[in-house]
Amino acid sequence: MLSMYEMHAPAQSGEERQPRRGDTIQPRAQALGRAEEANAIPPPILGTPRSVPYIANVKAQLKRLTSDSAVYGISNVLGRFITFLLVPFYTHVLLKADYGVVIVVYSYIAFLNAAFTFGLEPAYMRFVGNADPQRRNAIFTSSIVFITCASLVLGGALLLLQPQALTLLEIDAALGAIVPLALAMVVLDAINIIPFAALRMERRARYFAVVKLVGIVINVGLNVLFLLVLRWPVTSVFVSGVLASLSTTLLLLPVFLSHLRERVRAPLLRELLVFGLPTLPGAISIMLIEIIDKPIMQKLTDYATAAEYGANYKLGIFMMLVVTMFRYAWQPFYLQLASGEDARRLFARVLTYFTLTGAIIVLVLSLFIGDIVRLPLPQGRTLIPEAYWGGLGIVPIILFSYVWAGIAQILNAGVYIEKKTMFILYATTLGAAVNIACNFALIPVWGMYGAAFATFAAYFTIAVFYAVVGRRIYPIRYETSRLARIATALAIPALLWYLVPGSSLLPPLVWKLMLILLFAATLWFSGFVLPGERAELRALRHRLLRR
Repeated sequence: MLSMYEMHAPAQSGEERQPRRGDTIQPRAQALGRAEEANAIPPPILGTPRSVPYIANVKAQLKRLTSDSAVYGISNVLGRFITFLLVPFYTHVLLKADYGVVIVVYSYIAFLNAAFTFGLEPAYMRFVGNADPQRRNAIFTSSIVFITCASLVLGGALLLLQPQALTLLEIDAALGAIVPLALAMVVLDAINIIPFAALRMERRARYFAVVKLVGIVINVGLNVLFLLVLRWPVTSVFVSGVLASLSTTLLLLPVFLSHLRERVRAPLLRELLVFGLPTLPGAISIMLIEIIDKPIMQKLTDYATAAEYGANYKLGIFMMLVVTMFRYAWQPFYLQLASGEDARRLFARVLTYFTLTGAIIVLVLSLFIGDIVRLPLPQGRTLIPEAYWGGLGIVPIILFSYVWAGIAQILNAGVYIEKKTMFILYATTLGAAVNIACNFALIPVWGMYGAAFATFAAYFTIAVFYAVVGRRIYPIRYETSRLARIATALAIPALLWYLVPGSSLLPPLVWKLMLILLFAATLWFSGFVLPGERAELRALRHRLLRR
């Protein structure tokens, strides 16, 4: 599973060049000195004929960003989609309370996954970039041996607390096997993290993708076998997870064997831990934002409510996939272009286009999510059972939350370019604190909606934090007027949808399509589309008509 830490973590050397501080100085600004150039804000892009060469450059760079997103994200997206298929499966074959147990326990597993790596994944990627083969193997060996030993010790210690864990989880002793199975998954996933990092650093993308996808397919297949065919209890979900993680370890054996050729070097391990451990609080904070709402929901309500919330939360996967694909390409993209003359204006344009894409996805999915979950299946069933439809109202909030998560990714570019990465810890810690506080404050009042708003509040807080910090350390003049037009164009159909009973006057499909057209018309007639972009759209239309 790609964690939110991976979404925020800096791209490491070996995948792309880390820019030096002086790289951002442009020839025009050299006479003014470094300090003045660092605070200079370039003029906005006006889309006039004089900016045609720049627009051509933007097109080329954005085309590259889009293609990179597809290349880097395809295995992750496919894997997440296959995993998503378990959501309708679980909602049909498990009791609601049992599905709640699965959701809550997997939330704890995700938290422990972040903790059990000890920050050595980013440390490995940072240190291995320019290392010779012998040192690279030493880094691998030192990292993997430490993670394996530490994970086994911690996992064993937690296993001794199994009775306390069952009390915390509020599950019956008959399901006690869930605890050791969950810990086995955590240990195996921790052991696999460094081989996966090695594949990324060595650009063995196909191997990486195949192993990830095979593990996911095995997990899904075993779930179907155990739950649907053999009719095993809910503990079989975690048996499937252990066997899938073990199969992943076996598939990674060639990586282990080709890299475990040096002994553990204590001084090197110390260096790795000195670099990696400070990243751990940030990783844990990001993971808390992603998962803490489910255990809190269960504690303040019950497992059935947590199941309904979790199932509908997962329907926001479509926006999360977009953010994940974008993140895979965005960090190497901006780090490589940070020294370019038009980098800041290009970054501003990226924010505009990403926000527009996110707004379109939020609008379309919010309008049609009810139709999606009602898609008919054999035997008179629907994609998601009716018992879960009461939580559909949180889906637009979750989708919009992920838009802000993507915006935060763009706004924190300056933090990495200027190497002020401590702000990442501040932002994620603040976001986690807001998330936890809002969950405890809002769930008793608004139930599932309170948890959804807590997620939104966390990502919104992180984005605002990066915007404030970025303006000070790496100022960019974003296209605020165009962003405001996107917000207005989205708000108008959203208000009409909730306030005007259009479906009683028009067929539902016609009303929804009219709202989407209203969104597009508002953008067009408000002046959102620049002259250069209008010309591109006309050219695209001519090309399509010629076909």
